[in-house]
Amino acid sequence: MKKAYRILLFPILILSLAGCKKFFELDNPPQSPWSNVTEFERAAIGIYSRIFSNRSWSTGYIDYSVLTVSSADDVDWVNWPEWGYNRNPGSSFPLAEGIWVWNYQAIAACNDALDFVANKNGDPFPQMSDEDRTKNFNRLVGEFYFLRGFSYYMLMNVFGIPYQPGGDNSKQSIPLITSFAKGTADAKDSKIGTVQELFDQMIADFTKAKELLPAHYESGMNKSYQLGRANRFAATAMLARTYFAVGDYPKAAEQATFVIEQNGGDYDLSQDPIEAWNKSSLDRGKEVIFYVPFYDPLGNIVPYNLTVLNSSAADWGQCGWVEPRMANVTIKRLGWMDDPATNTGIKPAALSDKRFTQLMSVRYPESDTNPDHEHDSRPEIKDKTTIWNNKYYRGDKGFNSNLPVIRLAEMYLTRAACRFKGNNAEGAASDLNVVKKRAWDASVGGAFVPVTADQITQQMIDDDRLIEMFNEPDRIAYLRGLKVDIGPGDRNVAVEPYTSNKFIWVRPPSESLYR
Repeated sequence: MKKAYRILLFPILILSLAGCKKFFELDNPPQSPWSNVTEFERAAIGIYSRIFSNRSWSTGYIDYSVLTVSSADDVDWVNWPEWGYNRNPGSSFPLAEGIWVWNYQAIAACNDALDFVANKNGDPFPQMSDEDRTKNFNRLVGEFYFLRGFSYYMLMNVFGIPYQPGGDNSKQSIPLITSFAKGTADAKDSKIGTVQELFDQMIADFTKAKELLPAHYESGMNKSYQLGRANRFAATAMLARTYFAVGDYPKAAEQATFVIEQNGGDYDLSQDPIEAWNKSSLDRGKEVIFYVPFYDPLGNIVPYNLTVLNSSAADWGQCGWVEPRMANVTIKRLGWMDDPATNTGIKPAALSDKRFTQLMSVRYPESDTNPDHEHDSRPEIKDKTTIWNNKYYRGDKGFNSNLPVIRLAEMYLTRAACRFKGNNAEGAASDLNVVKKRAWDASVGGAFVPVTADQITQQMIDDDRLIEMFNEPDRIAYLRGLKVDIGPGDRNVAVEPYTSNKFIWVRPPSESLYR
């Protein structure tokens, strides 16, 4: 179990066939070496590692988080605008290149495993027991579908053309590869998928994963499956995300409802918001559906690049290079300060929200003399009050805190938005109130007053999601899913349509799949 996110099976090591031409320097492409279910397990372990924890500092998912957070409308910047704040996707950044390469490597490995199963008529290990077939083999196949869909989801959010309901989705977007390349010609002739085909593929992959994956870990499964890996509800949550991305709100709401109401009590919002983020063990917060178990010190993998998104850097103290703080326009929109550029007073709307008090930090002007307050001496902000994300590295092992990837609060807010779109104001208000009440601090703000059906607006849902998901890789994907314009934040630039090329990043020029 300790090796769950470290072991790289041989195919993972040659994954360059998804886009990197170096693979084809080999004289003899390696063959899949799996001879039993236990060995097949290592293929899944390697793919999780490739996406989520392949090395310290940069990983595919963390770099995806940094790039998508930095280009959103709810953050402002201090330094290093080349991370993406200036929305200049015509340049090729190392972040974007890693996202491209690592995810296509993961897709290649998933294809290799799925082809292996298909070429054996769905029964590659006829000697396996019925228990192994049900609890391990079928589950593994479900994980391969999930991981392939998850990689395509990230790739489309960074490099892909967004889906336009009723519009032209026949434009070619990014390579759509669903089988293992057998040689140079195969890889170079890889299909460039249309927008429609790519989203159809994600939906098909997550649907198959939902069908095959178990609800949770059970005795008889490989012990490594306990470590935050995808289950039926993670796959269903990704279906909800994907249907939302194409603007199919009824189906997105249906999938979110399955996660919320059919999980058998495994997930709920009974705990404070901090409990999703302060785990450095096999334990998880009650709302966490899918997470990366960075707690294992033997893995020697530390997600240092999350310091870019976080106010504190664990044992290193205040993070002086942290980049996306909350934009002034966002702070004013939320009613947390009257004039963030000059005013130091945090208003009750923030102080009564546990997501602010538990998961964010405030840095005050240097002129402030309160010894309990944080300050920042950088010239750009030393005279201002600024608000920062502080949800990462919150476990007792600091940098080795687990990283939530999918949480139940998101599903409630997704369903709220879908219900509102469907003119179900009562249902939308009910979902919003579940999330808001969990975050409400009655000791500061008094008794919680729920939002009623005649009060609820789209902006109420949007604002609460902005708070709930701040500095998680959600904002651009959410606005694209709503099919609304994306504002400038504090940038002195124009409002952009959700289809804008400002959010479609250039592919790495070194890739042989480039056309």
